[in-house]
Parts: sequence; structure tokens; C-alpha cells
Amino acid sequence: MKVLITGSTGFVGRYMVNALLSEGFEVASIVRNLDKLRRLYGEKVRGYRGNFEDRASIRKAFEDFKPDYLIHLIGILYEEKSKGITFHKVHCLYSQNLYQVAKEFDIKKVLHMSTLGTHKNAPSSYHKTKYQAEQELIKTGLNYTIFRPSIILGPEQRLFYDMWNITRYLRVMALPSGGHYLFQPVDVRDVVCCFLKAIKSEETNRKIYELCGDKKVSFKKLLEDVFSYWNRKVLLLPMPKAIMYLGGLLIERVMEPPPFSSDQMLMMWRDNICGLDPEVESQGVQKVCQKAPIPYQESLLWSLKEFKNLMSSII
Repeated sequence: MKVLITGSTGFVGRYMVNALLSEGFEVASIVRNLDKLRRLYGEKVRGYRGNFEDRASIRKAFEDFKPDYLIHLIGILYEEKSKGITFHKVHCLYSQNLYQVAKEFDIKKVLHMSTLGTHKNAPSSYHKTKYQAEQELIKTGLNYTIFRPSIILGPEQRLFYDMWNITRYLRVMALPSGGHYLFQPVDVRDVVCCFLKAIKSEETNRKIYELCGDKKVSFKKLLEDVFSYWNRKVLLLPMPKAIMYLGGLLIERVMEPPPFSSDQMLMMWRDNICGLDPEVESQGVQKVCQKAPIPYQESLLWSLKEFKNLMSSII
């Protein structure tokens, strides 16, 4: 069976590709940087240089590889408008082009990475465009499974890098609304499990699943746990979200990417936990993987231990 994947060199993509290979799938990827793909996987993954703004570029990969399944992981957390990188382009336009091309071929199923908090009424551009990307897939008529994970834990989680670098020199952190915003962190290995199980599962056809771990954790608690593991004493200062939103607007004018953005403040329109949208499937790990999620403490300790090893290799 052949799987074509986007986002193969990113955080989740690396675990996804290795799992697919270990399960015996033939894997190909559309990427901007073929050298990076080869450094990661050698000749194990067939690479196609692609431009997601150009359907002809995407079509070449489909014509040559003839995939059975498509996994779409590409997404961004912040915009870089000076480089033309926007939520609308990456989430909506890229997805639209990819799925319109996929319609031309005999694709058995598309597995799409979305995010928890996605909703047609969400105030942030990030969540709005993620919702629009889901709709681009649904309206094609292709068979699909969509996953909406909460924050994903793993050694490559960007939050760890940002917090590590910021608190090396500045031991004070502002917490929007006191950091009471809730996450339900899910382990990257559970996310990958869901994608792989859904590939051949008819039960998951044309469904949207929320992916969460076993524990609801406030942003403040998550940071405290991370800093405790690093033995760093960091002062966490409560800050009104409205002030941080205005601060984000100012910082975005002078820094790209910014340490935090105004849109990230809008993302906190409600807790990032499972079960708030009754029209989609909650408890996705349990339903798709047929097992309990990896416990929060176990997942975090594994992530931070491996993160430390990664940082040691860089230094």
C-alpha cells in the first residue's frame, strides 16, 4: 500500500513516516527541500519537490507515485506576512489545491490533521482557517478522516524550545488570564497510532475525531511542570489577555516571528479540551486505537527527557 504524505519533515511527520515504514507501507512525500527529506530518511521515502500553490506541481507526484492514501499534516502556528506565509494560504489554499488534485486519482482515503478548537465561530484566524481547510476536504466528496488534537507532547514540541530559549536569560513569564486556560495534552505516539489505525478502518470513514490525553492541565500547570523538570525558577506573572492581545499587535510589527501573537490570544476563546463540540467524535484515542491514552506524566517525562538529549546534541 502506498501513502503520500505532506509535512513529513515536521514534528508529527517524522513519527508518522517512521511508523508507516515500520508497518510496511511504501511512502512518498511532497516537500520543498528534498535534501532535508533525504537527510532524515535516506532512500526509504520517495521525494517530490512541490509547490502547493501550483496544482500542476502537486499532480506530478500523484501521477508518478499513484498513492492509495493521502496524509496531510501541513500547518503553521504563526504568520510571516513579509514572506507571504499566511494562515489562509497554508491552511486553506494549500489544502484546496491538494484535495482538488487528489479528486482526479483513485485515493481510498484522506487523513487530515486539524486542531482542537477549530470551529466555524472561532475568533482566531488560525482556528477559522483550520475549519475552512476541513470544509475544503469534505466538499470534495473524497473519503476522509479528520483529527483534531489538543497540544501534542513530544520531544520536538515547539513550546519546549521557546520556553527553553526565553528562560535561559529571562526568568519571568507573562501568563494570559493567569494561565488558567486548559489543555488536554496528547502524546505524539497516540496521534500517530490514530492515523495508522484509521487508514484501513471503515469505522472511521467520514468522521472527525478529537484527540486528547487523560488529564486536563492548565497552561500554568504545564509550564510549572516543564520548569520543574529543568530545575529553573521562573516567575509566572498573571496578565490580562486583552493587554497581551494589544502587546501582540505591537510586537508583530517589529518581530517576525513574534514570541507571541495577537491571534494566539484569540485562540484561547475556550479551553482546548475534548467534548465541547457534540457534533464530532470525542475520545478519539480510545475509539480509534482501542486503548487508553498514554498518561500525561509519562508522556511529559518522556518528551522532556528526549528534548534534553536533542538539546545536548545541538550544543
